[in-house]
Amino acid sequence: MDAATRIHQLRERAKHQPLVVLVWGPGDPGPDGEPQHTRYWQKRNQIRDLLAREFRQSEILFSESDALRDYTRDLETLLTEELVHAAIADCILVLDVSRGAHVEVDRISSYPLLAKKMRILLPEKYARGSGPYSNVLQGLRVVPFTEEEFERSSLASVKAIKLVESVALEKLMDSGGVPRF
Repeated sequence: MDAATRIHQLRERAKHQPLVVLVWGPGDPGPDGEPQHTRYWQKRNQIRDLLAREFRQSEILFSESDALRDYTRDLETLLTEELVHAAIADCILVLDVSRGAHVEVDRISSYPLLAKKMRILLPEKYARGSGPYSNVLQGLRVVPFTEEEFERSSLASVKAIKLVESVALEKLMDSGGVPRF
């Protein structure tokens, strides 16, 4: 069996890893929301939906979903709830285009074990910034995207999937699930 076939088999096996993936980012702006906020909310939903189709053995969740909040809504604050959600996640994708997402990144990245789980999807024009937020992003896995990638949906259909696939491959390797060839 050649190398290409082995790699393909390994990647397919990784897609069957049971993962908990959080997709953080802008919330639902509602029917009267600003068009830009609606656009970001729709992209976050698209990322979640495409990941769920690609990784069928995984849970792809928003922290505000009842599937998680039913177990944490009794905690003191939403940020504490998200801290718990981050602790049980294998991967946290953050569509970092809103104030709420900035706060999540800032708060959760202060915990090194949780920061390792984060992949920050950030508009390219901000990814190499020099302001205070760039200090927060230092040392995190920042994945810049262009406006064209956002519009063509390759942010969701390519970048997000490859990031989660990488996490799944790492989990497969850590579990000793590497097949013998």
